[in-house]
Amino acid sequence: MKILLLKEISCKWCQQVFHVCQHCWRGQAYCSDTCRQAAQSESRRKAQQKYRQTQKGKESHRQAERRRRMRQGKKTMDDPSSTPDVDYAKVHLNSIIFPPCCHFCGKTGSIVGHFPRRGYGGRYLDTFAASIVSMGG
Repeated sequence: MKILLLKEISCKWCQQVFHVCQHCWRGQAYCSDTCRQAAQSESRRKAQQKYRQTQKGKESHRQAERRRRMRQGKKTMDDPSSTPDVDYAKVHLNSIIFPPCCHFCGKTGSIVGHFPRRGYGGRYLDTFAASIVSMGG
């Protein structure tokens, strides 16, 4: 039986520690879609703030404010916010009580610092080598 390897990752937004198996690993940096969306919103906000410091950004902002003032009476205070709500109350499970498992597929395994590199050919290498031997090469 193969031992499932897990990589321990700390979420870039909420710093919650979670684990990912090699099969589910896609370069994740966030523990959930909520954290990912909040980080993207923050990144866009900072980029917009930087843009508004430029001459072109200031002019664009002036024009947008003029348009907003022209339609001022149509919007009410009951309109929903465009910023997603972030749930900061995360539950941190104790890995001593529960064995570490993949955050995405739920399979348990052993924690490693880095996943081992896969050899050239990957999972098809054994099939390829067997076909060469059977052909007499």
